[in-house]
Amino acid sequence: MTRALRRLTLPALLTTVLAGCGAPGSDTYEPGGNRIQVDAGEEFTLSVPVDTAMGEWWYLTSPDPAPDVVRGLGEREQIEADEVVVGSGGGTDLFDFEAVGPGTTEIRLIRCPVGACAGGGSRGGPVAPSPVPSGSPAPDEKYRATVHPYTVTVRKP
Repeated sequence: MTRALRRLTLPALLTTVLAGCGAPGSDTYEPGGNRIQVDAGEEFTLSVPVDTAMGEWWYLTSPDPAPDVVRGLGEREQIEADEVVVGSGGGTDLFDFEAVGPGTTEIRLIRCPVGACAGGGSRGGPVAPSPVPSGSPAPDEKYRATVHPYTVTVRKP
């Protein structure tokens, strides 16, 4: 009887604990969701996968989103590295925003495999795809910088 009670209690306890994770009212959007609708005052996150073993990173790129519609709250990363194999693993880059006022704007994130982007980054300024010298073959898609736009519509609360 006690063993059966423990089996029922553990899932219920885990469900309660996990339900408390994350900020209330904060939604997370992944690369497939390019159209986002939120109410003014809400916070939301753009979540993109990163392959740290390939030297891949994501950046906010120009043009900046309209500051009267959304405001950037910062960036963070979650790295899931394999402790056995040095340099392996992936993770997630997270970009946090607050919906400031009604309107529509675009947030543009750029995926930058090693050597695929120029400018900006941790030095500031815009990040853009690196130019390919004329006459050179285009790099494979996994080695090319790609821009992922998100159209954000903020509604009145």
